[in-house]
Amino acid sequence: MTALWMVFAIACITGVYALVDANYMQATPTMVNVTTAQSMSAYRQALVAYALANPTFVGAVSAAALQPYLSAGTTSGSWLNYVVPNTSSAGSLVVVYTTSASAAAALTGIEQLSGGSALAGVALNGTVLSPGNPAVPLPTAIAAVVPNGTPVWMAQAYQP
Repeated sequence: MTALWMVFAIACITGVYALVDANYMQATPTMVNVTTAQSMSAYRQALVAYALANPTFVGAVSAAALQPYLSAGTTSGSWLNYVVPNTSSAGSLVVVYTTSASAAAALTGIEQLSGGSALAGVALNGTVLSPGNPAVPLPTAIAAVVPNGTPVWMAQAYQP
Protein backbone atom coordinates (compact mmCIF):
# COMPACT_ATOMS: atom_id res chain seq x y z
CA MET A 1 0.00 0.00 0.00
CA THR A 2 2.88 2.35 0.76
CA ALA A 3 4.31 1.74 -2.70
CA LEU A 4 0.94 2.67 -4.23
CA TRP A 5 0.92 5.98 -2.35
CA MET A 6 4.48 6.70 -3.46
CA VAL A 7 3.56 6.06 -7.10
CA PHE A 8 0.51 8.30 -6.69
CA ALA A 9 2.62 11.11 -5.17
CA ILE A 10 5.23 10.88 -7.91
CA ALA A 11 2.49 10.91 -10.55
CA CYS A 12 0.98 14.05 -8.99
CA ILE A 13 4.35 15.81 -8.88
CA THR A 14 5.03 14.83 -12.49
CA GLY A 15 1.60 16.12 -13.55
CA VAL A 16 2.12 19.47 -11.84
CA TYR A 17 5.56 19.78 -13.42
CA ALA A 18 4.10 19.04 -16.85
CA LEU A 19 1.39 21.69 -16.40
CA VAL A 20 3.75 24.42 -15.21
CA ASP A 21 6.07 25.83 -17.83
CA ALA A 22 9.54 24.90 -16.62
CA ASN A 23 11.13 27.66 -18.71
CA TYR A 24 8.94 30.43 -17.30
CA MET A 25 10.74 32.93 -15.15
CA GLN A 26 9.26 36.26 -14.14
CA ALA A 27 11.64 38.90 -15.43
CA THR A 28 12.45 41.49 -12.83
CA PRO A 29 13.70 44.61 -14.54
CA THR A 30 16.43 46.66 -12.89
CA MET A 31 15.76 50.21 -11.76
CA VAL A 32 17.73 51.62 -14.71
CA ASN A 33 15.63 49.59 -17.15
CA VAL A 34 12.39 50.67 -15.46
CA THR A 35 13.50 54.31 -15.61
CA THR A 36 14.33 53.93 -19.31
CA ALA A 37 10.92 52.36 -19.97
CA GLN A 38 9.16 55.13 -18.04
CA SER A 39 11.14 57.74 -19.98
CA MET A 40 10.03 56.18 -23.26
CA SER A 41 6.42 56.13 -22.04
CA ALA A 42 6.50 59.81 -21.05
CA TYR A 43 8.12 60.72 -24.37
CA ARG A 44 5.45 58.76 -26.25
CA GLN A 45 2.69 60.56 -24.32
CA ALA A 46 4.22 63.92 -25.22
CA LEU A 47 4.40 62.87 -28.86
CA VAL A 48 0.73 61.83 -28.79
CA ALA A 49 -0.20 65.24 -27.36
CA TYR A 50 1.83 66.93 -30.11
CA ALA A 51 0.13 64.82 -32.81
CA LEU A 52 -3.30 65.72 -31.44
CA ALA A 53 -2.42 69.42 -31.52
CA ASN A 54 -0.92 69.13 -35.02
CA PRO A 55 -3.07 66.57 -36.87
CA THR A 56 -1.57 67.19 -40.33
CA PHE A 57 2.08 66.96 -39.28
CA VAL A 58 4.23 64.32 -41.01
CA GLY A 59 7.80 63.48 -40.03
CA ALA A 60 10.09 63.72 -37.04
CA VAL A 61 9.12 66.22 -34.36
CA SER A 62 12.07 68.34 -33.25
CA ALA A 63 13.08 68.44 -29.59
CA ALA A 64 12.21 72.15 -29.44
CA ALA A 65 8.71 71.58 -30.83
CA LEU A 66 8.11 68.68 -28.44
CA GLN A 67 9.46 70.41 -25.32
CA PRO A 68 6.16 72.12 -24.34
CA TYR A 69 4.44 68.71 -24.29
CA LEU A 70 7.03 66.92 -22.13
CA SER A 71 6.26 66.65 -18.44
CA ALA A 72 8.63 68.24 -15.94
CA GLY A 73 11.88 66.34 -15.65
CA THR A 74 11.34 64.36 -18.84
CA THR A 75 14.03 64.60 -21.48
CA SER A 76 14.08 63.32 -25.02
CA GLY A 77 17.25 61.34 -24.25
CA SER A 78 18.07 58.91 -27.03
CA TRP A 79 14.46 58.67 -28.24
CA LEU A 80 13.66 59.37 -31.86
CA ASN A 81 10.18 59.78 -33.29
CA TYR A 82 8.04 59.75 -36.37
CA VAL A 83 4.46 60.95 -36.85
CA VAL A 84 2.23 60.23 -39.82
CA PRO A 85 -1.50 61.00 -40.20
CA ASN A 86 -3.76 58.00 -40.73
CA THR A 87 -5.05 57.58 -44.27
CA SER A 88 -8.28 55.75 -43.49
CA SER A 89 -9.38 57.41 -40.24
CA ALA A 90 -8.88 60.51 -38.12
CA GLY A 91 -5.73 60.78 -36.05
CA SER A 92 -2.07 59.96 -36.47
CA LEU A 93 0.29 57.06 -35.96
CA VAL A 94 3.05 57.95 -33.51
CA VAL A 95 6.30 55.95 -33.38
CA VAL A 96 8.98 56.24 -30.69
CA TYR A 97 12.21 54.34 -31.23
CA THR A 98 15.94 54.49 -30.62
CA THR A 99 19.07 53.51 -32.45
CA SER A 100 20.88 52.74 -29.19
CA ALA A 101 21.40 49.02 -28.61
CA SER A 102 21.79 49.67 -24.85
CA ALA A 103 18.09 50.59 -24.60
CA ALA A 104 17.15 47.00 -25.51
CA ALA A 105 17.56 46.06 -21.85
CA ALA A 106 14.42 48.11 -21.11
CA LEU A 107 12.19 45.92 -23.29
CA THR A 108 10.76 44.00 -20.33
CA GLY A 109 9.72 47.24 -18.64
CA ILE A 110 8.28 48.63 -21.87
CA GLU A 111 6.21 45.50 -22.43
CA GLN A 112 4.95 45.63 -18.85
CA LEU A 113 4.03 49.33 -19.09
CA SER A 114 2.24 48.74 -22.40
CA GLY A 115 0.21 45.88 -20.93
CA GLY A 116 1.42 43.46 -23.58
CA SER A 117 0.36 45.69 -26.47
CA ALA A 118 1.23 44.62 -30.01
CA LEU A 119 2.41 48.20 -30.59
CA ALA A 120 5.29 47.94 -28.10
CA GLY A 121 8.19 45.61 -28.60
CA VAL A 122 11.41 45.03 -30.48
CA ALA A 123 12.16 46.06 -34.06
CA LEU A 124 12.84 43.27 -36.52
CA ASN A 125 13.07 43.77 -40.28
CA GLY A 126 10.68 46.73 -40.43
CA THR A 127 8.15 45.33 -37.96
CA VAL A 128 7.47 45.47 -34.23
CA LEU A 129 7.45 42.12 -32.46
CA SER A 130 6.05 41.54 -29.00
CA PRO A 131 5.32 38.31 -27.14
CA GLY A 132 2.01 36.72 -28.07
CA ASN A 133 1.15 39.26 -30.75
CA PRO A 134 1.43 39.29 -34.55
CA ALA A 135 4.13 41.47 -36.12
CA VAL A 136 3.05 45.08 -36.69
CA PRO A 137 4.65 46.86 -39.66
CA LEU A 138 6.50 50.12 -39.10
CA PRO A 139 5.72 53.06 -41.40
CA THR A 140 7.66 52.62 -44.63
CA ALA A 141 9.44 55.96 -44.19
CA ILE A 142 11.34 54.67 -41.13
CA ALA A 143 11.18 50.88 -41.47
CA ALA A 144 14.72 50.68 -42.85
CA VAL A 145 16.11 53.19 -40.33
CA VAL A 146 15.07 51.45 -37.11
CA PRO A 147 17.79 48.92 -36.18
CA ASN A 148 16.83 45.33 -35.43
CA GLY A 149 16.75 44.53 -31.72
CA THR A 150 15.92 48.03 -30.50
CA PRO A 151 12.76 49.01 -28.62
CA VAL A 152 9.85 50.57 -30.51
CA TRP A 153 6.59 51.85 -29.05
CA MET A 154 3.82 53.05 -31.34
CA ALA A 155 0.48 54.68 -30.52
CA GLN A 156 -2.61 55.94 -32.28
CA ALA A 157 -3.25 59.60 -31.52
CA TYR A 158 -6.90 60.43 -32.07
CA GLN A 159 -9.79 62.16 -30.35
CA PRO A 160 -12.93 60.04 -29.98
